[in-house]
Amino acid sequence: MAATRAKPQTREIFATMEYGPVPESHACALAWLDTQDRNLGFYVNGKWLKPEHRHSVPCQDPTTGEHLATCLQAKAEDVVEAVEAAKSAFENWSSLPGARRAQHLTRLAKMIQKHQRLLWTLESLVTGRAVREVRDRDVPMAQQLLQYYAGQAYTQERALASWEPVGVIGLILPPTFSFLEMMWRICPALAVGCTVVALVPPGSPTPLLLAQLAGELGSFPGILNVLSGPASLGPELAAQHGIQKVAFCGSVEGGLRLLVQESVWDETMRRLQARMKQLRCGRGLDGAVDMGTRGAGAYAQAQRYVHEAQSQGAQVFQAGDVPTNSPFFPPTLVFDLPPAAPCAQAEVPWPLVVASPFRTAKEALAVANGTPRGGSASVWSERLGQALELGYRLQLGTVWINAHGLSDPAVPTGGCKESGSSWHGGPDGFYEYLRPSAIPARVSYFSSSLNYDTFGLAVPSFLPAGPEVGPSPAPPYGLFVGGRFQAPGARSSRPIQDPSGSLQSYVAEGGAKDIRGAVEAAHQATPSWVGQSPAARAALLWALAAALERKAATLARMLERQGAEPRAAQAEVQLSVERLRTWGASQAQGHTLQAAGMRGPVLCLREPLGVLAIICPDEWPLLAFVSLLATALAHGNTLVMVPSGTWPLPALEVCQEMVTLFPAGLVNVVTGDRDHLTRCLALHQDVQALWYFGSAQGSQFVERASAGNFKSVWVNGGCSRAWDQEAEGAGPEFRIRAARTKALWLPMGD
Repeated sequence: MAATRAKPQTREIFATMEYGPVPESHACALAWLDTQDRNLGFYVNGKWLKPEHRHSVPCQDPTTGEHLATCLQAKAEDVVEAVEAAKSAFENWSSLPGARRAQHLTRLAKMIQKHQRLLWTLESLVTGRAVREVRDRDVPMAQQLLQYYAGQAYTQERALASWEPVGVIGLILPPTFSFLEMMWRICPALAVGCTVVALVPPGSPTPLLLAQLAGELGSFPGILNVLSGPASLGPELAAQHGIQKVAFCGSVEGGLRLLVQESVWDETMRRLQARMKQLRCGRGLDGAVDMGTRGAGAYAQAQRYVHEAQSQGAQVFQAGDVPTNSPFFPPTLVFDLPPAAPCAQAEVPWPLVVASPFRTAKEALAVANGTPRGGSASVWSERLGQALELGYRLQLGTVWINAHGLSDPAVPTGGCKESGSSWHGGPDGFYEYLRPSAIPARVSYFSSSLNYDTFGLAVPSFLPAGPEVGPSPAPPYGLFVGGRFQAPGARSSRPIQDPSGSLQSYVAEGGAKDIRGAVEAAHQATPSWVGQSPAARAALLWALAAALERKAATLARMLERQGAEPRAAQAEVQLSVERLRTWGASQAQGHTLQAAGMRGPVLCLREPLGVLAIICPDEWPLLAFVSLLATALAHGNTLVMVPSGTWPLPALEVCQEMVTLFPAGLVNVVTGDRDHLTRCLALHQDVQALWYFGSAQGSQFVERASAGNFKSVWVNGGCSRAWDQEAEGAGPEFRIRAARTKALWLPMGD
């Protein structure tokens, strides 16, 4: 008979202090799967749907490979049915008083509390994540989110009287999403009155369970609908006419990139490796493990990164003795990676840590801000002042000082650069699903006939520089780039005619080369402009307002030549002056300091977007140009602007005053073919944000092309605005769009 290992004695356990297994029973999860005969369909309009002739995929335990259930994959007709259910539910749900929605969300929070063991067990079972992580963080935070947004919904009529829900929200989640990531997005959407259609990857039963719990409350079926299907259904969901907004997220859990000062490098590496050796890997349902598994896909991704890093000269340390055929990837430390190596810029997969040394804080800041991602980071230092300065200067959405991973429903969480531009948590998460009541509801402008490859490539024929058909009634205007007027790269110009067809002037025909120069000039002006105080920015806006007031007669005559009545032209000039003074007077940056319970205070900073490209509308050629310019400058952005295509002369006349008033490169104005310049700006990788007020096709192209570097985008969808009305030309939406929030978590205690 084979010898069996004796169980450790109590004295041995206390001597070694080793952890023993603490298995969590998954009987409740299996029992819930049995209620669906281990065959999961979709949850739409408050009931389960299991249509015939659907492909299915297995749902497996990533640790053992045990078959748990079969999940159906949705088709296009299922998407249509879910969107129709959400549209029907929206009519009733959005018209309810906020107090009624608050009551419903509170009931859902209690329902989650009642079934919390089922939620954390099912999530850990199918994802492989450590159960204590889901039990102690995700499920309690989900309840807190519902309770927080229930409170926000209760005060919505008073606090957000000029806003209304955008409509039906399409939510697309990646294969690596967590239950909590879904809650961060659906809670504010439901609270403001929106309804949701979520598309989750196959083999993800937790969102279906959540939808069932919401449906069992009765009263409001259809406010949360969940489909499981392949990623190819994402465009189908986004193209539905009933969908008003699409929210999606990429990979939500990755490894860490660690920057360590050279003076403490050796000691840090020694301690880090010692701690990694103590990490316990095992089945997620074991309450004593630190790390579970993420399945074959995550394992292969981590292994591929390690092999590539080693081939590029990196050293690798792996903790623990994990068998080759095990589903667990060992905790891995990658170091000595050359700075120019491709892996040094690539996203670090879970469960890897990539460590690099630095000498000075300035060097660390340059390395951190030089990465394409801008999600979150923590700064650890005994020198609190230096840590705060680094945290302030990091280009990220969230920074923790001497802490990591803290979160609170009332604190905005987001990112910048390739980490996206959407927000969840706090009031910022609320505004993601609201629109100003004064703005007409968005009409679907998606066109399947739009050719993204050719849009903006065919530039209309233009004239060589200078007047070829008789003298121009006014001197030709060049491009305003880098603080001066200059000739375009193509050395060509286009005629500007009044409504009767009479030639009024020539303007430069800008192209891709001119856009590159304008963006470069804006980047050079960014550091000094961002460093200016709000009072200094206000002084420049007031100075420009005074200059326009002195030229009021000239500007009014220009508008009259376009066809405006004399009184209307004078009113547009006067309102433009007032807009500059209004934004100059609003010097407050909107920084707020709020408490996050025992976690300490959080400083919510309103930071500029960076280099902002603005394509102005054809209508209101002076007022729209000035309104957009004043908003963006007041919040610290530098600009590349395309003025009205039909009548750019007033905007160029304003540039005459900027020559002496504004720093070089702060505002750059490029004229030419609107579609061609739009294409150049949308595809430019160094433009951080883009506002577009033009055609429906142009709006569609901007949203598609700007995804290349995840620009923050604001488009009008082909709808015109009443720029002379306060709500549409200078309302709170402008303030929200012109800056982003960074949460800086401050330390408290020893």
